[in-house]
Amino acid sequence: MLYDDDDHDLFLTPPVSCYSATKGGASRHMIVNGRSHRIAVKIKCSNNDVYRVSPVYCNLEPGQSVRLQVVRDAGQPGTDKLVVIYRPSRYSNPRDAFKRREGRDDSDIKKKLIGLIAREDRYEEGAAPPLPPSGPPLEDGTVSPTPFIDGAPAHTQPSPHH
Repeated sequence: MLYDDDDHDLFLTPPVSCYSATKGGASRHMIVNGRSHRIAVKIKCSNNDVYRVSPVYCNLEPGQSVRLQVVRDAGQPGTDKLVVIYRPSRYSNPRDAFKRREGRDDSDIKKKLIGLIAREDRYEEGAAPPLPPSGPPLEDGTVSPTPFIDGAPAHTQPSPHH
């Protein structure tokens, strides 16, 4: 089997995010309900000292999606994770789906992970990161001095050769 049925229950992308340990950063993830019924979602984090997540709880109707925002504060480099816990739900408040109740069967709870990687910056402290080339490569292998934005020149100046 190429895909597991769990792959289609809850679609989650991207499954990994990288951050600067010294500066922190943010990432966005898309969560989509692939089931034919409502699910409740709960997000848990392995390191609440440097990560903030929103939303922590939500309900998703069939085919509905939600954007998960993850913010990392500056801190030590390391690897952490978000655990995306989900289950079928009939509750209007998603927190109610995860409250412990005597006699309730929790075998329908499923989990997926998002990897959170904070790396040290690869350049000298106090030095600016290296800048990418400012324009497209030319035939002679050098780089055009014209800055590009989204594949188009940011500004057009007349060439002295024309």
